[in-house]
Order: sequence, then structure tokens, then C-alpha cells
Amino acid sequence: MSDISAIGGGASASGLPRPLPDAIGRAGARAEPRSARRGDDQVEVSSLARSMSRLTSDEPVRQDLIDRVRSEIEAGTYETPEKLDGAAEGLLRDLEA
Repeated sequence: MSDISAIGGGASASGLPRPLPDAIGRAGARAEPRSARRGDDQVEVSSLARSMSRLTSDEPVRQDLIDRVRSEIEAGTYETPEKLDGAAEGLLRDLEA
């Protein structure tokens, strides 16, 4: 025989009785709705977030460049030592600024 009780046996895994769905519904019905009020919400932006926002630009997306790079990546011709060096140098310049 099994020590595990059948589903719907009326007890939780801890052996304590489970509340009846009827009781849960009644308790929820008595709950008073909270009134909305304006508070003193604040937003704090970290220095990292400020730095990250400076790295973005207002230039439009160049879809032709994106399409070309995607096709080069798929063909295995995109990553060259020169491009990786250029990317690393550009990243360092951005981080130093």
C-alpha cells in the first residue's frame, strides 16, 4: 500500500487540512477594494544606465548594412582579425569617453 493519499483527499502535502474553495471565495468577497491614490513615486537612474544611454545614438537603422553583415556571418566571411581589432578599439574608445 502507498502512504500517499488520493488526489482530493482533503489534506495538503504537509498533512494539514486544505481550505475549501467555498471558504476562499467567501474570504475574497469580503475583501474591500483599495482606493487609488497618488504617491510620491521616484525613479533613480544608476550611473551605469546613464553611461549606457550615452552609447546609443539617434542615427536611423541602416537596414542595408544589417542585411549585408547577416549574409557575411552566414557565409562565414564576416569575422576577420581586422574587424575584431577595430571593434575592440571602438569599444575601448566608448568606455574611456
